[in-house]
Amino acid sequence: MPESAVITDAAVAVSGEEVHRDHAVVVDGGTIAWRGPQDEIPDQWSGLGRWSAEGRLVTPGLVDCHTHLLFGGDRRAEFAERAAGSGTYRDQLAGAASGVRATVSATGATGDDELLAAARRRAGWLIRSGVTTLEVKTGYGLEPDAELRLLRLCHRLREELPVRVRITLLAGHVYPDGVDRDDEEQTAEWITTLCKDLLPAAREIGVDAVEVYLDEDGGFTLDDASTVLETAYKTKTPTRLQTDHLSDSAGASLAPAFYAKAAAHLNFPDEAALSSMAKSGTTAVALPGSVLELGESDRPDIGALRAAGVPVAIATGLNPGTSPLGSLPLAAHLGVVLLGMTPAEAYAGVTVHAARALGLADGTGTVDVGAPADLAFWDADDPSEVIYWAGAPLLHSVWAGGREVEVSREFVQ
Repeated sequence: MPESAVITDAAVAVSGEEVHRDHAVVVDGGTIAWRGPQDEIPDQWSGLGRWSAEGRLVTPGLVDCHTHLLFGGDRRAEFAERAAGSGTYRDQLAGAASGVRATVSATGATGDDELLAAARRRAGWLIRSGVTTLEVKTGYGLEPDAELRLLRLCHRLREELPVRVRITLLAGHVYPDGVDRDDEEQTAEWITTLCKDLLPAAREIGVDAVEVYLDEDGGFTLDDASTVLETAYKTKTPTRLQTDHLSDSAGASLAPAFYAKAAAHLNFPDEAALSSMAKSGTTAVALPGSVLELGESDRPDIGALRAAGVPVAIATGLNPGTSPLGSLPLAAHLGVVLLGMTPAEAYAGVTVHAARALGLADGTGTVDVGAPADLAFWDADDPSEVIYWAGAPLLHSVWAGGREVEVSREFVQ
């Protein structure tokens, strides 16, 4: 059962720029029941036990809204190749035995228990950086049976982790071996397989969203991505999109067409598409780890997103190829340094906007009354300090649903 307690002596961050000191937070049944000055705690909560934050900063638990936690192997060899100047990510993505396909092969060759153990370990990295809600995708199966295997493992991961997990079916990542991206007959047959076989079976198992990676350099085509998203949309399954990562693929226009909850990358912004995204309620997801890892000169135009009124979330994008990044505060730091976000924007990007990208409207990412009691306690003065000290271990503890979560390394063993 969720815990109930009165947290006292807290510096409560109600936004990236507003911290209320000497405050209390009442947790009742796993939700925030009251917050305010600790000398004004209502008598109705006098019977609850008290837990002192000892003056620490209290924020909402962080939300990592875009991860690829579930995969086999790694791509350290490709990392070394790029560092030596002997290949680019585009080269590796196009290879038959490198890039995404290398991870697909390694994932298929790894047993279920080993995949889960590795995913728990990676989730532990995120939890130890203050994350209490995270998204996990399939996508390293490609073929329907392999994708459904990963989807079932995502559900097992959800059951095993002490934090909230949202599950995305990455139905369209790259085309599998044997499907020529430039052969319309082959791709049409493949998209039919995804829409008629994979998506209905995935709905039976359960998904929180369906996602497609749309990019002219290796991802799905605009037409194929549109077909998959439309199929999901017609069944009232929330949609997500990764687009305009390596090339201008005109993909941002698809997000508002299907009321996508989130659109990631967006390195080639289109003013009209961004305006439509703002109207449809789509959240942009910045993945600064990818910008850093690949040395990309192309990156999301934060100024254009800001001007269009599109909320911007930040995620680790944790994956073995383009973003081997296991700390969400570090991703927020990169959002400031590489993308030009303000610290307050970066903080919103890993809290309230990230929750929005996952379609969570229950107060997740806030410390508002009625929100889940997902809280992070920091040895810091304010949220900007958490973001400023890149990679510093400032986290003291985390609560998920009103319970303290074990954040030691043993948690993932």
